Amino acid sequence: MSKDDFDETLPLEPEPETQVIYEKPKLSFWQRLGGGSLSVSVIIHVILLCIGAVWVLRIIPPPNEKLVDFMPTGGGGGNPASQDKMAKKQASQVRPNLSRVVVEGAASRIALPEQDESTQMASLGQIGSGGMAGGMGGSGSGGGRGDGHGQGFGSGTGPGKGMGTGMQNPFGMINPNENALEGSFYDLKQTNKRKDSGMTNEKIRDVIHEFCNRGWKESILDDYYKASVKLYQTKLYIPLMPADAAPAAFSCEKEVQPSRWVVVYRGNVTPPRSGKYRFIGAGDDVLVVRFNNKHVFDHGFTSGTAGIYLAGNGIQFLKGKAENEDWEKIFRKDYPMKRPVTYYEYDSTRNWNGAIGGLAAGAEFTAEAGTKYPIEILVSEIPGGLFCASLLIEEVGQKYEASSSGSPVFPLFRLDNEVPPPAKADNAPPYDPNGPVWKRVPGRGKLGL
Repeated sequence: MSKDDFDETLPLEPEPETQVIYEKPKLSFWQRLGGGSLSVSVIIHVILLCIGAVWVLRIIPPPNEKLVDFMPTGGGGGNPASQDKMAKKQASQVRPNLSRVVVEGAASRIALPEQDESTQMASLGQIGSGGMAGGMGGSGSGGGRGDGHGQGFGSGTGPGKGMGTGMQNPFGMINPNENALEGSFYDLKQTNKRKDSGMTNEKIRDVIHEFCNRGWKESILDDYYKASVKLYQTKLYIPLMPADAAPAAFSCEKEVQPSRWVVVYRGNVTPPRSGKYRFIGAGDDVLVVRFNNKHVFDHGFTSGTAGIYLAGNGIQFLKGKAENEDWEKIFRKDYPMKRPVTYYEYDSTRNWNGAIGGLAAGAEFTAEAGTKYPIEILVSEIPGGLFCASLLIEEVGQKYEASSSGSPVFPLFRLDNEVPPPAKADNAPPYDPNGPVWKRVPGRGKLGL
């Protein structure tokens, strides 16, 4: 078609319109959750929280390491019934059948202590030299640990729970010591499965008698509860105190009631010099010593080797002032000390003086310096209430100063150089602080000296 054929009057064909298409940007998952400025805010807050946590941890110290309490839990106000503990304790002991006992001119001299509990425990602040210090409790509840129990002695109060007495554990140290005997605690009232064993005051005498006279075999006590904690003893000097101090010392006071328990200490020792020796002491209720596999001492309210209650007529029998055919056979076979037994009385052992004749002298034995000897010591509390025990030693032939009562003052049997200050509680005998120190050694036989 030519140009002339083109009609300008005809409308031109419209050009198509241009369309702008906007594509929606793709967002990440974090952006869809509201990221961006939120993430910056979160990061800043996390940093601030970390700084705050570090600051708090630096300010708040870690909790103190838990100490093993040897003292029983006690309120700050004392216990009025504690004055009658010793009387109830001795009343609970079972007396033997005395129908065949004849006493020649003997009069009873049993004199029970009339102290209150705070007086009986006053010595606890003086025993030992290292001291697990904590100070004195205040009037009333004392310085407590936050559980309402005092840490020491308040005005007119009994002992609190803790180390506020400033003393070492009288049943032994917690940490092993090369100079100490190892002590194990047994509760004969329950089995090793924590079941009631049916133990009575009479039966425990039979168990202790069997244990002593069958070679001190641990298997005899294996059926009973044994504390997992062991203590390490360098001397035995425990004035009158509540019997629950023992399970507390071995950290089993929550599992064990304070009666019919036994503690056995074992080790090997050598004397400071060769000579003849004999132990002097007493226990409430039982104190037995076996040296070089032979019994050399047994004195307390109950004889461990004979299994017989001694207080009163039993002591008259051992003094040679009473006769009993049945006892003759038993004591001749098992008891280590010859009749009449020698006793020593002191002004500070008035309960022992009246009830069991005071402290007794054991059988003589020979020990050579440089030789190791196995030694075992058993203490036991039977009816509960109060407990005490002390073990001294005499070197035969040595002269000792006389006490105010006229009895000799012997040194403690000890394995270290530390001595406790004389206690003021009852049944705490005086002793010579300058006595010889024995040494605990491993194994048996001659030392390589």
